[in-house]
Amino acid sequence: MGHGITLLFFLLTLPVAVTAQQGVVGDVLAGKLVKPKVGQWAWYDLNDTASGRRFVLRQAIVGEEKVDRKTGYWVELEIIPRVGYKSVYKMLLTGPASDPRHVRRVIMRQGLSPPQVVEVPNEPEEAPELPKTQRESLGMEDIETAAGVIRAEHLKLTTADKTSDVWINEKVRPMGIVRMVSPEGELLLRNYGQGGDDARSVIDDDSIMGEGRPLPETKIEVRVNGEEQGGPTDAEEQGAAN
Repeated sequence: MGHGITLLFFLLTLPVAVTAQQGVVGDVLAGKLVKPKVGQWAWYDLNDTASGRRFVLRQAIVGEEKVDRKTGYWVELEIIPRVGYKSVYKMLLTGPASDPRHVRRVIMRQGLSPPQVVEVPNEPEEAPELPKTQRESLGMEDIETAAGVIRAEHLKLTTADKTSDVWINEKVRPMGIVRMVSPEGELLLRNYGQGGDDARSVIDDDSIMGEGRPLPETKIEVRVNGEEQGGPTDAEEQGAAN
C-alpha cells in the first residue's frame, strides 16, 4: 500500500491510545471529531520516523450524510510528500475511528491511480481491547506553529514501554491536535480554519502532485556549526521535484 497506509495508521492509532479520559481530552484521544462541522480543516507538517521522510498533511471535513439515522461525516486526509505523488483517503465516520463499526465507507487514491472504493465489512468486528495507558497532564504550554503560538494542554501517554506526547486545543478542529510526538513520528500544526479552498474534497482532482493550490509556506531552518542558515521553502522543494 505504500507510505500512505503507514501514515494513516500513525494518525489514527496515536489519538486512540486512550479512551477512558473524560471531556474534550477524552474526545480527542478517542479519535472523535471535536464539535464536527462541514468545512473544518487543518494543515500539518509530518515527519515519518520509519522512512525518514517529511510530508504535508491536510485533514478536513468535506461532507456529511445520514447513515442508519446517524449523521456521518466525510473526513479526508490528504498526504503530500516533499517529492513525489500525494495520497488521499476519504472516510465516512459515524463515530470515533478507533471502532471499526464507525468506519462506514472508505475511498482512497494513491499517485496516478484513480479513486478506489475500499471494501468495508457489513458487520465489522468490535475494536480490540487496547492495553492500559497511563496518562499524565503536564499542564498548559505554548506551542510554536507556522500559524503562531497556540496554547495547548500537554499530555504524556505511556503504554507498556512506549511513550507518546500530544498537545491539544479544542479550537483546532476537526480533531483538536496541535502537536503529536511518538516513536512513529511527529505531527505539528501549520494552520487551521473553516471553509474556503482548503475545505473541499480533492480526491477527484486532476492534479495528484500537490500543486493544485498553493500551500502555506514554512521556512526550513538548517544549522551549520551552530549557525542558522536559510533553507528552502516548501514551494522551492516541490519545484525541485518537477
